[in-house]
Amino acid sequence: MAREPATGKKRILAVADEVEASLFTAEVLKVRPDLVVACGDLPFDYLEFIVTMVNVPLLYVPGNHDPELAPALSKPLVPAAFEDDRPAGPEGCTNVDGRIEDAAGLRVAGLGGCLQYNNGPNQYTEGQMTRRALRLEARCRARTLRDGKGIDILVTHAPPLGVGDDPDDDAHRGFRAFHRLVQRLSPHLLIHGHVHPHGQHGNDRAMADTMVINAISSRVIEVQR
Repeated sequence: MAREPATGKKRILAVADEVEASLFTAEVLKVRPDLVVACGDLPFDYLEFIVTMVNVPLLYVPGNHDPELAPALSKPLVPAAFEDDRPAGPEGCTNVDGRIEDAAGLRVAGLGGCLQYNNGPNQYTEGQMTRRALRLEARCRARTLRDGKGIDILVTHAPPLGVGDDPDDDAHRGFRAFHRLVQRLSPHLLIHGHVHPHGQHGNDRAMADTMVINAISSRVIEVQR
């Protein structure tokens, strides 16, 4: 059974894009996270290893090098004719792409994928991501109206446009749609991957009261709740 974290400070292990060798061993136990978030483009067996070892929730979004994943089913059983043969994602982990999850005392929303640059999976035009972001915003607002709790963490694969992206590379430009989402939801953290800092941690950036963090290859983040 996963341990319940104490109230107060929460320890988050964020991973993205590059396998960190030490986390693929028993060394990962030394991190002692309350929650793991994965920002895409990581092997499923790596995520499955981490979630098995640390025994806490692992929430993820897909990246542009991940396969197109089957959507979560609203019913446990569906007729064979409607079964989806796309992969379900890493076992024991929860896909938060376009969804909201409460875990470790934190509310997490997610949007996977990157700006469209070829015909690969999990790629979106700015217009498509704007529609996805608006749907997620509506879901978040409805959840907050029910219980008064806002979004703590927004997990994305790509960064916001102009905030840690690469404006000179079509494949690594961020999304303008994330600016409205951050403005309307005011998450404490936006954690992303996709833009490789070449062996170094990317610089953290601020969007109003939201800290934008590049998780490649891993970051340990402590938040007070």
